[in-house]
Parts: sequence; C-alpha cells; structure tokens
Amino acid sequence: MTGSDGGVGERQRSGTAVRWALGLATAAVIVWLAVRYWDDLRQIDLQVDAVGLAAAVVVSMTATWCLALGWRELIGGYGTPLAQRPALRIWMLSQATRYLPTGLVPIVVRAGLAAPLGVKRAAAGASVVVETATLVGWSAVFAALWAPADWLGTAGGWFARIVIGVAAAAGLVTLPWTLAGAGAWWRRIDGLMRRVGLLRRICGLVHPDALSAERAAVWRATFVYGLAVAQRLMAAVLLAGSLLAAGVDDIWLIAGATAAGIVVGMVGITPAGLGVREVVVAALLAERFGVGDAAAFAIAVRLLEFAHELVMLPLAAVGKSTARGSGHGRNAH
Repeated sequence: MTGSDGGVGERQRSGTAVRWALGLATAAVIVWLAVRYWDDLRQIDLQVDAVGLAAAVVVSMTATWCLALGWRELIGGYGTPLAQRPALRIWMLSQATRYLPTGLVPIVVRAGLAAPLGVKRAAAGASVVVETATLVGWSAVFAALWAPADWLGTAGGWFARIVIGVAAAAGLVTLPWTLAGAGAWWRRIDGLMRRVGLLRRICGLVHPDALSAERAAVWRATFVYGLAVAQRLMAAVLLAGSLLAAGVDDIWLIAGATAAGIVVGMVGITPAGLGVREVVVAALLAERFGVGDAAAFAIAVRLLEFAHELVMLPLAAVGKSTARGSGHGRNAH
C-alpha cells in the first residue's frame, strides 16, 4: 500500500468515526431534551395529525437540502465549483458540529472537509460567516414582517421592526461588497497589518482573492438561502397545524414567532441557539396557545430538525466524496 492509499484510508476511517460520533451526540441531545421536559410533556395532550406531520418532515428536509445547495452556490462563487453530492456531504457534516460549544468548530470542520476538493480554507471559512449572516438576515426580514409587534420587548415595537427589516434587507443586497467581498477590504489593510510582526504571518497565509466571491453567485446563494428559511417557517406552520389547534389565521403568527426565535437563537450564546430559540418561540405563542402547548411545539420543532438530520447525515456521507463538478480540473492542486 502506498503512502497516498494509506492517507486516503486513514481519512475514510476518521470520517466514519466523525459520522458515528456526531450521530451519537445528536441522539444524546434528543434524549436529554426529552428527559428534561418529560414532566411538562406528560401533561400536554397534543392531537397529532399524521398527514400534517409527514408534510412538515418533507418540507423541513427540503429546506436542509436547499441550505446545502445555497452553500454550494456560494463556494462556487469563491472559485471552486462542487458537485451536489460532495457539497451536501461537506455541509451536513460541518452543520452537525454547530451544537458544540464554540462557533469556530463548523468553520474549521467545513474548511478541512472542503480542502481535499481544492477549496481554499480561507474561502471555506468565509463562506460559513456569509452563510450565517445571510440566514440571520432572511430570518430578520421575515420576523419584521410577521412576528408580534412586541417581540423585541420594546414600546416602539413597530418602529423597531421597520428598522430591523430594512437593515436586514439592505445587508442581504450588499453582501457581495461586504462580507462576501472582504478581499477588497483586506487589500486596504494588508499593508498596515504587515507592519505588525504578529500579524505578518497571517497576511502571508491569506490571499485577498480567496475572500472575494463573484457577485452574481452571492446573490444566487442569497436567494436559495432565503428559500430555505421560508421552507423552515412553512415546516413550522405545518407542524403547528398537526399538533396544535392552529387555524389559517395563525399562519403568520407561527411563522413570525419561529423567525424571531431563529434570529435570537443564532445571535445567542448557546450552541445553535439551543434553548434560547425555544424560549422565544414559546413566549411569543403562549398567549394564543397556552404556555404548555407553546413550549411543546417549540421543542417539537427542534426535535423535527434533529430527527431529519439523523436521517440525512448518513445519507449525505454515503459513497466517496472525491467526485467534483464540472470545471474542477483547473482548481485541482
């Protein structure tokens, strides 16, 4: 066996270990949530509609698939197009690490998984930052449109919603010049940073071009991410319809509360907003559905994500990940 073959075998074994570890960790979180809220869940009598539940699962899985496609579009804009299968695998494996205590883990993991396919580590890391900002932006737009006026806990709730919605929309439109165009900003400060001994090595490792993405690709990715967020909200509405006494008039309330929970959870201090998002959603829906049912629904949304990720994670990892999309030859190292 050659050294190259040995390296490939080692990476495959490491990948298998990571997949098993992530799967077991996710299952452990599900058990922990069920045990922690068991007393509350026993007192709640939810009427489950199997058809609505199945529809929520399908829409939620589609949203996850769109998130991976959005990242594929974005990383292509950074100069390395990927085939759908390896892009889905990389995104799913790195996404599962968001429940670990630091937000840096998904960046490091995604950069490490994408590097063998010719993706520059700086570009892969930047893509995670752009993706997170885009998801927060779209969620903020939807929350500004549909969340209760007092979701921020301020007296001027409507004014705050307008400001947040406009700011989020402006941020999404200008992404190619801000986060996804960081190379231009890096060039401006590169000379200054090189004068500082501790920062000189960083400047040598990061090439400005690796931090700037094609504008059209960024906008396409932004659209796909927005579609994914809308599908997540739709899945929440379908789930609420299958568990709660929710009617047509409640659609916008549920979607808005879910969007607000995503915003607060993603900028919160817990990994993946675990617990924070559920509290926000339950608080916003408590007046309409009661505290118990609202809390059960919020937990059910999280469990729905866990469940379908447990299914999609091994499916995404099946097969070899060395296949590349068209045009990869020019990016091979």
